[in-house]
Amino acid sequence: MSPEGPASAVAHAIEAAETVFIAAHENPDGDAVGSLLALRSMLLRLGKEVHAATPTAPPERFAFLESVEAITTEAPAESADLAIALDCDGAGRLAGLKNAVLASPTVVDIDHHRRESAFGDIQYVVPGAAATAVLVAEVARALDLQLTSAEAMALYTALIADTGGFRFSNTSPEALRLGADLVEVGADPETASRELFSVRPLSAAHLEGRALSSLQPVNSQILISTLSLADFEATGALQEATDGIIDSFRYVTGVRIAALLKESDPDVWQVSLRGNGVDVASVASSFGGGGHTYAAGCTIEGPLAVVRSRLTEALEHALMEAPDA
Repeated sequence: MSPEGPASAVAHAIEAAETVFIAAHENPDGDAVGSLLALRSMLLRLGKEVHAATPTAPPERFAFLESVEAITTEAPAESADLAIALDCDGAGRLAGLKNAVLASPTVVDIDHHRRESAFGDIQYVVPGAAATAVLVAEVARALDLQLTSAEAMALYTALIADTGGFRFSNTSPEALRLGADLVEVGADPETASRELFSVRPLSAAHLEGRALSSLQPVNSQILISTLSLADFEATGALQEATDGIIDSFRYVTGVRIAALLKESDPDVWQVSLRGNGVDVASVASSFGGGGHTYAAGCTIEGPLAVVRSRLTEALEHALMEAPDA
């Protein structure tokens, strides 16, 4: 990237600030958590006063990452010189932290989602990047910082989270090269993959069984699974235990759209969508959500029958608009 590029603009803003507020999106995933932790560590090494937060706490499975306990769910008491939003796909995904981020004199948006959702004074938004972690690594280069092993581990975790362990279509040569670089610095691929994709409590396995049992085809190309509050209560599983379940549904033979509805509060449904050649981000966006073209999410409120009906109509429309498989 040239010295005049957006990573350099972000670096200049960081260098000029004394206090920095870093925030990522609600219900943070691996890319959000890993990118936030790496950037926080980098700024602390530069002597900055840093406050790091996500609107909802990071899932327990990220406990293996260094300093994850430093991430709070509260905004700083006073406005920081600089606010950096990570992986948000629009300011709305900052939820309760949005106003505090936008109140800062300078706001930076670092993201790899849609350009049209970009916000802030400095917009480092690259939809073609495999993960926000790729952009944070570029900021480190612009700051002339050599990554520590902990920062490398955080970024590697972020990278494999959004590429599905280098299995998804966004696994670019750039992503693979960055992964190799991070391992050379000290990232541990075995630990990151195990903790992110394999380790889970028995309650999560029981919950997945209920999700599988609830799978219903809308037609030969659309599958919908539901998990109610009763399912979580019966299994003792946490809401975060659903992570990864949806990705197995998308590979059922002939399926082009998979949807998982989980009830987080009475008649409040968190919807995860996956598409095989079908733009599910547009569906999520129509319900106030967002995400990637083939992996997105949203929240829909109402009785399950009504929510399923509204979602099914939107998914069928997206399927009709999609190119032939």
